[in-house]
Amino acid sequence: MKKILFVALALVLGLASCVKDKQYPGITITNVSYSPTAVSSNSLVTVTATITCFNTFDATVVYTANNITNTLAMTGNGETYTAVIPAQPDETTVSFYVEASNADAKATSATLSYTVGAVQIDYSVLRLNELNGNDKFIEIFNNGTEPINMNGVYIVKDETATNWTGTSDVTIEAGGYVVLWSVDVQQDHPEVPEYMIFSSGLSAKKNVRIQLFTPAGAPIDDFNLTQIELNGEAYGYPNNQAPASYSRNANTDWYYSDATPGAVNVDGTNIVLGLEGGVTPPPTPDYTNIVLNELNGTTKFIEIYNKGELELSLEGMYITKDGNETDIKWTGDASHVIPAHGYIVLYSIDTQLDHPELPDNMFFNSGLSSKKTVRIALYMADGTERDVFTRGSTGEWGQTISDVKPQSFARTPDGNGDWKLADETPNAANPATGDDIPQE
Repeated sequence: MKKILFVALALVLGLASCVKDKQYPGITITNVSYSPTAVSSNSLVTVTATITCFNTFDATVVYTANNITNTLAMTGNGETYTAVIPAQPDETTVSFYVEASNADAKATSATLSYTVGAVQIDYSVLRLNELNGNDKFIEIFNNGTEPINMNGVYIVKDETATNWTGTSDVTIEAGGYVVLWSVDVQQDHPEVPEYMIFSSGLSAKKNVRIQLFTPAGAPIDDFNLTQIELNGEAYGYPNNQAPASYSRNANTDWYYSDATPGAVNVDGTNIVLGLEGGVTPPPTPDYTNIVLNELNGTTKFIEIYNKGELELSLEGMYITKDGNETDIKWTGDASHVIPAHGYIVLYSIDTQLDHPELPDNMFFNSGLSSKKTVRIALYMADGTERDVFTRGSTGEWGQTISDVKPQSFARTPDGNGDWKLADETPNAANPATGDDIPQE
């Protein structure tokens, strides 16, 4: 069917035309598929393709069955074109491709095929398993319990072109792998047959999309790296270049890992960021959200609060008392993690017998009085002061003044509030208001 596009009018009026992207001149054919995928002798098979162009064109399906070639005109709806291949007898193998042309250009899709009445293969167990832009290979894994012949399975790179189509020579055993090598490194692998070579390069420092499709054109798996720069920022990779492979860990997420073509992947530690539909970069921890929140000189505890939206580790953070920065009273370790809007309560070593349920790392090595001047400071691991509570005159710590027993020194409300006298609430929200703290 001829598709008439008034390009000049569309440019003037801003109407939609068949132009999808000006960087692709002429005619482009993508997303060729057929349905149903289980073809029986009474099945009419619908071929679908996306076709874009700069001008008018004719689109056809060219199919061959029993050594006879036929041509079908395609009809269009926007950029989607279809044609129907008539029913064929059992055991007939039908191959077809989509062709579009006009006076200035011609485009032809890759050839797909199906066999009428063939036993259906479960391609869903296949997955892209390792991609390497340095050594330039693509590994596919069969996660199923039966061998899978790869005849007709194909790979598309960067949404524009088929760069490998499987042949009947390629079978992946259950739990096995197939490794495909780029044509760029074919001379380095003389032992690899032609049908195991894909027809494009593979970069370790550029965004890339690798899609795996069934012979019918149904998607199986998709690696779509759209923000490679996030990995350079997060991990310091020069020029964003992957140090080894994009590799699936045991949990199926993509990580950077040492290359293991044709073998079990080694679990990596740096997850691949910037994948469409993958793991998003973790937000930067904001330690301004960690504050001293309540101190009590009667039951002798110090409460630390996380007022932010991310859980934060206190590993390496420490507490000093009364201005002596070298006399550390408590140091956080990896077990000290505060959830978002959560608390950690530390008790004085003086009360350890009263709290047999607590481990040693939940006690600070000092007392805490309800009737003395005091300075309690919380520091980051690098020695930066994070928060401080003081009562009394600077430089006169440990002097006896008014007793506030049994009340706490508490931020009212939690996190951002002023320090006030309030009823104690360890591991719970402080009151919204309180009384002024006497300084003498």
